[in-house]
Amino acid sequence: MFTINNFKYRKAFTSDLEKIANLVTDLLGTCNIDKNNNKVKTKKEILIDNKKEIQKDINNYYVCELNNQIIGACGISNIKIKNDYKIDLGEYREILYLVVKHEYQKQGIGTKLMHLCCDNIKEQIIYEAWGDKEDVNSKFLLEKLEFELLKDLGDTYYKDNGYCSYCINRNNNCTSCKAQIWVKGE
Repeated sequence: MFTINNFKYRKAFTSDLEKIANLVTDLLGTCNIDKNNNKVKTKKEILIDNKKEIQKDINNYYVCELNNQIIGACGISNIKIKNDYKIDLGEYREILYLVVKHEYQKQGIGTKLMHLCCDNIKEQIIYEAWGDKEDVNSKFLLEKLEFELLKDLGDTYYKDNGYCSYCINRNNNCTSCKAQIWVKGE
């Protein structure tokens, strides 16, 4: 564990699972797409799904704490070979979630968490970026960390794949949501 500007960074513990899942659910919704079920999930159902997903790789997560409260988290997958984006990458890893509470964003926390996940990784790393503005939400962070745009999935990828009913913005009636795959280490 180490401290920068009163922010403490450390590997996540199994006991952090609930706090990380709550943070992900509050800030992102879920990335667990169920194409066979168009039912809109409740926040409680999304939280349960997120806990299951995060638990699989809890040993690959890092957290940022302030006053013993988790305010940010980031995870990276184990080595993967097959992906869902129709891109032949060979072996790669994927950033699972990167979340920082709104009031602490733009203070370098996301950058530090990404460094903790990505530094010393030999395989390519992919990041699925999204956003409902002109650019994907994490574009500038990804560029700073030397990720490169690999594939633009378009503005309707999530809608076309049934994601909207699981998204934290599901009640906003978004007109588009950019989806892109970024890669580091090509």
